[in-house]
Amino acid sequence: MNPSFLRHTLTAAALLIGVGAPAQWRQQTVELRPGWNAVYLEVQPEPAGSDALFAGLPVESVWAWNRSGASAEFIQDPTQLIVGQADWLTYLPPQHPAAGQTSLHALSGGRAYLVRIPDGTAPFPWTVTGRPVLRTPAWVPDSWTLTGFAVREANPPSIRDLLAGSSAHAGQPVLRLGTTGRWEPVPTANAPMRPGEAFWVRTAGASDFAGPVDVRLTDRTGLLFGGDLVEQEILIVHRGAQSRSVTVTPIASAGAPAGQTPVAGPVPLSYRVAGSGAGEPAWQPWTAALQRTLAAGETWRLRIAVRRRDLPASGGASALFQSLLEVTESGGGRWTIPVSAARAGVAGGTSVGAAQGGATTSGRAGLWVGSARIEAVNQPSHPGNPTLPRPTPAAFEFRLLVHVDGEGRARLLQKVLQMHQPATYRPDPENPGRRIVDEPGRTVLLTDDALASQYSGSAVRDGRGVGRRLSSAAFGPGTPVLLGGGTFGTGTLTGEVVVEHDDPLNPFVHRYHPDHDNLTERFDAALPEGRESFRVARTVTLEFTDDDPEGLPWAGWGDLHLGGRYRERIDGLHRHPLQVFGTFRLQRASAVPVLNDGR
Repeated sequence: MNPSFLRHTLTAAALLIGVGAPAQWRQQTVELRPGWNAVYLEVQPEPAGSDALFAGLPVESVWAWNRSGASAEFIQDPTQLIVGQADWLTYLPPQHPAAGQTSLHALSGGRAYLVRIPDGTAPFPWTVTGRPVLRTPAWVPDSWTLTGFAVREANPPSIRDLLAGSSAHAGQPVLRLGTTGRWEPVPTANAPMRPGEAFWVRTAGASDFAGPVDVRLTDRTGLLFGGDLVEQEILIVHRGAQSRSVTVTPIASAGAPAGQTPVAGPVPLSYRVAGSGAGEPAWQPWTAALQRTLAAGETWRLRIAVRRRDLPASGGASALFQSLLEVTESGGGRWTIPVSAARAGVAGGTSVGAAQGGATTSGRAGLWVGSARIEAVNQPSHPGNPTLPRPTPAAFEFRLLVHVDGEGRARLLQKVLQMHQPATYRPDPENPGRRIVDEPGRTVLLTDDALASQYSGSAVRDGRGVGRRLSSAAFGPGTPVLLGGGTFGTGTLTGEVVVEHDDPLNPFVHRYHPDHDNLTERFDAALPEGRESFRVARTVTLEFTDDDPEGLPWAGWGDLHLGGRYRERIDGLHRHPLQVFGTFRLQRASAVPVLNDGR
């Protein structure tokens, strides 16, 4: 099958499925000592509220540099900080006499904080559960920035090595918070960094430096596959001057905090093997660490896919699977990438189909678009074996449209029209002069053209809203054909497409030919079937297979890509049945589980 045929078909049919923003969890532990502590948060805390994060801890105050104010021309020792300064946001615990002046109500990952612990308190670990963040420091040009870096606990990098790859920071002063509560120059460039520690770093000019190795994602919040994405890419850019070894390792997520979607299990991933030759798999299951040595300026493009057919059965249809990828480099840097995936048709742990027009218990509910490729047919008049399928001189392709309802019943369609049901609004109870959404807008799939006028178009053409129509020339207009006998996606489905003897599309019928118009010689009565034309029955069989029928390396096979062997028996065209054979592929284009809006 020509893959481009399928891609063009799906481009025309693209109906977007929303993806939520669930989190994957990691615990960061920082030791807090009496006096002042400079802390860099590597995770987005959950909960993020300051009161919840510091509940039950002996914390006097927490301070965050307010970069919306003036640039830091000089560094102020923490002992000189005053509540209400424009350059600082402050958290004071509820029991503090000045708690009403709190301006730091929540903490964010990828930020630095100063935490004051009462003198005489024994050191204690502060453990924060949250979602790892990949955030480039917001450097202030020609000034100081309070920030930190994600580094390994074992063999962390030195200040000099970390900043050596940036012309804006190499050789610039760096201040570390001393035991006396004062900012002090780092005594030696070879001094090792500590995980979770914040520094004042001077920048010469502008900078976008994130470290000697920069980890880039399309979505900086992580690899969130949801229920519809199959492939994503990680770019690992080496910005340093010396070659470095980079390792990417799948690791388990910590347990989800209270009130968050539970972790149903790890996300099974595959990675694309570059330069795979004939007979070599292009995608390999990812079960162990991947390592690569990067030269200065080199970029590692790591293509990743989720294997939804290998998701554990635990958690039900709306389960959210969550894990992490840990990126480390030989210089001591470390980054953690959140990864999450849901079953097909689920976004953020919620059924997409339920949000688009109906309840669904089937993980494959929605519209599937693809093509069949016919490559063999029997020859009834062959003197040898008239039933043997023989290769055709050239393959014949045609479009396939299949809709699966919320209960898993599949129907073969000749056409479908994508329309839009606009949102409805109602007065806001708290502000009657303002309207709020009552029922959100949603996509509607129609097979009955008579209903189209009751909906809005889903696309704009020449300034007017129009519907998107998909159709197949291989089947005549009519009621969708129920496919039975098995489970869509894993079993074998069969349905009968009938062309009655008096159907205008019947190949025996000719309206203006007296021998093929199904009328008597006087044209005053209709003739029964079998006199001038014959009933044609096409028995269509879709046999789904575990792998692509032609061995092509589809990353999402068995998930958003389905297919297998196509067969069709045609009775009525010849005194002997005609048998055609080939392959088919389908890709999910919409999660709407009902046709004609349930009418």
